Amino acid sequence: MPTLDIPITLLDPDGGWINTPVHVSELDELPVLLHFFSVKQRGADEDIDAVKRIIAEYGARGLKVISVDVTHSDKELRDTNAVEAFARKHGLYHPIAVDDGSMARAYDVADTPAWLVFDADSGRLRHHFSGKNASPHVRQVLERFIQASAAAPSPAP
Repeated sequence: MPTLDIPITLLDPDGGWINTPVHVSELDELPVLLHFFSVKQRGADEDIDAVKRIIAEYGARGLKVISVDVTHSDKELRDTNAVEAFARKHGLYHPIAVDDGSMARAYDVADTPAWLVFDADSGRLRHHFSGKNASPHVRQVLERFIQASAAAPSPAP
């Protein structure tokens, strides 16, 4: 069972970023979904479609979605063209970290796809789902997290 209650602080991928880099300071008071995948994973198209639906539905409601490509070779880590081409092919414009495996290890991600949900209040890992049929479970949790975030009073200016 993956460890929960880990803070979202490990966003410094060796392979860099595709699209826009993300700094932890940008995530304060936002619910965050880290989506671990691999461009070489079987069924990646269905998984990516689920990510796009989640971004469309929850992004405007405050959810920050960050995908993490877990690389399979040093070559892929040094040359991110395959990940960039995958993102273009699938119309992905959200931040994608190219991980050498250290982020996956830190968050106890053994298989892809994996979905990690961090709460807005503490920035800590609250839910960890994995497997090709996990996205409906992720959506249920996100609905609760987004509603809770919307119901919370806004911080004073």
